[in-house]
Amino acid sequence: MSMNLTYTVRDAEEWAAFSGDYNPIHFDLQYVRNMGAEQLSVHGMRAMLDMKRHLSAALLATSPQEAFYTCSTRLRHPVLCHTPYQLQITENGKQITGKLLDSTTQECCFSSKLTASQPLALASQGQEHRLPLAEVMTLSQQFPGEASDTAQTWGFFDALLFQLLVKSPETLAMVTETLPELTAATLIDVFAQIPVVQTHHETQFSAKLLLPDAHYHLVEGLDYAIQPMLIMGSRDSGFVLRTEIQGRVQQQPLITTAVTLKTWPLASH
Repeated sequence: MSMNLTYTVRDAEEWAAFSGDYNPIHFDLQYVRNMGAEQLSVHGMRAMLDMKRHLSAALLATSPQEAFYTCSTRLRHPVLCHTPYQLQITENGKQITGKLLDSTTQECCFSSKLTASQPLALASQGQEHRLPLAEVMTLSQQFPGEASDTAQTWGFFDALLFQLLVKSPETLAMVTETLPELTAATLIDVFAQIPVVQTHHETQFSAKLLLPDAHYHLVEGLDYAIQPMLIMGSRDSGFVLRTEIQGRVQQQPLITTAVTLKTWPLASH
């Protein structure tokens, strides 16, 4: 299956309204050109929404029987605005894969695969938080998609966990231990101060999220915990940061999102 996609600044604005990520690389062309690029890019998380939706639609067409699934993505190149792309979805046995290709150069921007996985284990570390059901429902209305669509529900929760992760004081505290000179209130502020790219994104989720439910299988709300961040590298070579957040309901894991970020060398910053 193949389809054509083109992203605009409107797509970036919709994701920013949901996530709060107004990084100038998505909106300020002069800023982008000063960094050596020629075009604005859409958020990687926004572009991945289309991939997740079509992977899930292909999975749902096979009447899935497994209890848990993993979607893993490797991000290779920015997804530029006003540039034609081709999204390719392929079923290969028990694995469904996808690629987003530049229609002109055939360069792969990112690739994903959706497969059955082992049951989610309850994360043992991290302070417990709760997002009340009313707030989850409000955010579902702001989501740049249809959260009630069974092909998009887990993608909504993945996006929601990503939002909670980058806005969390816990996450910021982990980063500022390594980069104490930063003046930032959230990780989003860090993105605007130093060049950061996302390299990998992995989501493991319960197949319950592939079933229709008016309240997204939540009872009182979504409980979540952020795991300690793994930071490797140096200022001269750049840092690799891996962070993970788990959402659960009544102490049962529902979805886990792991994000890997890489900074450019920081010796000049």
